[in-house]
Amino acid sequence: MPRAALHSSTIKIEQKPDIDPDAERVGDIVVADKPFDLDYAEALAFNEEPVTIRLEPSAEKNAATSFPVWVNGKGCEVLMNGRWLEMIYLPVGVPLTVKRKYLEVIVRTKLDTLQTLVSEPESETPNNTIRRFTSAVHSFSIIEDKNPQGVAWLSELRRRNF
Repeated sequence: MPRAALHSSTIKIEQKPDIDPDAERVGDIVVADKPFDLDYAEALAFNEEPVTIRLEPSAEKNAATSFPVWVNGKGCEVLMNGRWLEMIYLPVGVPLTVKRKYLEVIVRTKLDTLQTLVSEPESETPNNTIRRFTSAVHSFSIIEDKNPQGVAWLSELRRRNF
C-alpha cells in the first residue's frame, strides 16, 4: 500500500456501450466469477481483513452525512476500542476501520444514468440512441490496507461495471 491515501476518484470506471433500441436486446448477464485463484477459505479470510477508510463528503447541497452499509443483513463491522461493533450508517469524513467485505459493498455501489439522443427528430422514423454513463455513488479514501493485494483488488472492483 502506498504511503499516501488512495482516493477512489483516481480509479476510472468502465463505461457500458450505448444502447441501440433497434438492435436485438439480449440483456446484461452478470456471471459470478472468482476474484482470485484462491480456495474458498482464503477468499473468506481476505474479505474479513481490516481496512481503514474515510467516506468523503459530497459537494451536493444538503449532502448526506452518513451512508448505510451492510452485508447479508448485518450492519458494517467497525473496529472501535479493540472491538468490532455493528454500525449500519457510516459517518462521512471520519476514518473508520472496517472489514474488507463492507468496503466491497461501497466500491460496487454505482449508478447508471441514461440519456436518449434523437437524431433526425423531424423524420418519420427518428433514430434514437440511448447513452449510458456509470458513476460511483460513494467517494472514499483508503487510508490503510496492509494486504499487498489490496490495491489490485480495489482497482479491479472499481473499474468493472456490473
